[in-house]
Amino acid sequence: MNIVVVIPVYNPPQSLEKLIIDLSNIWFVKNIIVVDDGSKKKISLKCDKCTILRHNINKGKGAALKTAFEYLKNNNFDKLILLDGDILVNKEDLQAFCEKVFILNDKQIIIGYPIKVSKKGFGIVKRFAKFVVRIYTKKKIDHCLSGQRIIPFSLLKDIKCIPNRYGVDISMLIDFIKMGYEIREIEFDFSHNEKGKSLKDLLHKIRQMKDIFLVFITKWRA
Repeated sequence: MNIVVVIPVYNPPQSLEKLIIDLSNIWFVKNIIVVDDGSKKKISLKCDKCTILRHNINKGKGAALKTAFEYLKNNNFDKLILLDGDILVNKEDLQAFCEKVFILNDKQIIIGYPIKVSKKGFGIVKRFAKFVVRIYTKKKIDHCLSGQRIIPFSLLKDIKCIPNRYGVDISMLIDFIKMGYEIREIEFDFSHNEKGKSLKDLLHKIRQMKDIFLVFITKWRA
């Protein structure tokens, strides 16, 4: 089994280094691609399996994924694991999630969702995201915003459109379902910074909502 991990990051926490080390110690993970999406401080990671791709300015999560996919397009892996750069997870749970590559067939997508989530935010963005996915696919996906995913590597060539920013997870998910892929939601014991109700966090949620709404409009016109 030949696996590549892609991690888009922007001003990542110090925990990123531990995440990379733990991934590098998983025997079937052959390559780790970190896309530094214009972080204010240059990211430096000491890991033989890790390649860092860089944007000079912040372009968004979708743009970071496009950079990684373009870099990988002439390679041949079995599965692709997508992870957020700010997750906190112990190495045993990380390996357990990555080992799901062995149960994944070529017509399945795995979404890893956190077991324990502290509900600090409003939940509006998550509900709207679920609504958009259901409108276009008639499927109920409870954790459609989770960035922890495992997909067949061969699927990369079939992805037609990747929005530059926060709408990317929803857009790709809709496309995957329309292409006939089964979505499996699986528990993954990780955590990351939950957004609260401060003005800064509210503005972040508004940007997310706007980007998901753009996906909704774009797909409607397509």
